[in-house]
Amino acid sequence: MKVFASHDEQITILQNRGLLVPDKAAARRILSRENYYALIDGYKEPFLERDERLNPYGREQYQAGTEFGHIYALYRFDRELRMLMLNELLKFEKNIKSKVAYRFSEKFKDMDSFLEPANYSGETDRHHERDRIISTLYNLIKSHKKRDRVKYPAIREFFDKHRNVPLWVLVNFLSLGQITNFYSVIDDELRERIAQDFAEEFSEEYEPLHLKASELDALLRIAFPYRNKSAHEEVLYRYRLTHPEELIDVDAMLRLPGGSLGKGTVYSMVSLLRLVLAKEEYEVFSAELERLMAELKAALPGRAYGVVMRDTGFREN
Repeated sequence: MKVFASHDEQITILQNRGLLVPDKAAARRILSRENYYALIDGYKEPFLERDERLNPYGREQYQAGTEFGHIYALYRFDRELRMLMLNELLKFEKNIKSKVAYRFSEKFKDMDSFLEPANYSGETDRHHERDRIISTLYNLIKSHKKRDRVKYPAIREFFDKHRNVPLWVLVNFLSLGQITNFYSVIDDELRERIAQDFAEEFSEEYEPLHLKASELDALLRIAFPYRNKSAHEEVLYRYRLTHPEELIDVDAMLRLPGGSLGKGTVYSMVSLLRLVLAKEEYEVFSAELERLMAELKAALPGRAYGVVMRDTGFREN
């Protein structure tokens, strides 16, 4: 059973495990702001001594020369990485929502066509998710027709003015998970058309590329946990998919080692963002990421930095 420990006691525990704390006052301030569990338990791994010769009993022991500031530097790097990734993932989220709403509404022009089951895939294994999506959209409209206090005033204002709410308005209030599910249950012709839209944009700014709907599905399945982890302040730098996605053809088109993208590492997500962001935006994003990595390299011992880069997937590739 874990018992309460004051900040001074927490520092003593860390020192007993070999962590150097040159400035205890600064460490106390950091622990007060950031929380011991989030900081230490979340970011200690690259700094622990795993060599059996130096740590024969496998205890939680830090590598010689590791300082409290090293752990905090990794913590700050991951926080800035989350903010940077979230900004770009929100752009991708807006992009996929725009393309889905445009192509669906282009094909099915009748009012409330997105509430008609016949306008979705006819495959029976998609019907359950299709019905959930239709119910979500229906309830989103219904809840903003009658209630005085509504969650999204913009929907109510649009309905009051036009007496209906089209898909291109509603998609802005769907989560990335919901729009991913919407994309998965529309008909295959539309799915391929939307994937082609992304491919055409990339081809205009870089080089010819073909993207299949199944590959866009995989990209969305990789982006979804990154978007959530970035938004909810979870440890990001060492995240990777439990079950890799199949993106071998996209690896080849981007001239990357086979299996690079499907692992779902930070490297994978960074590389995949190149497919869905404007070239100018991606170059700004890449430059900022390089700055963060350079600052981390300067702040950490070489061995720990190598572990972090391996965890992100960059050292692997």
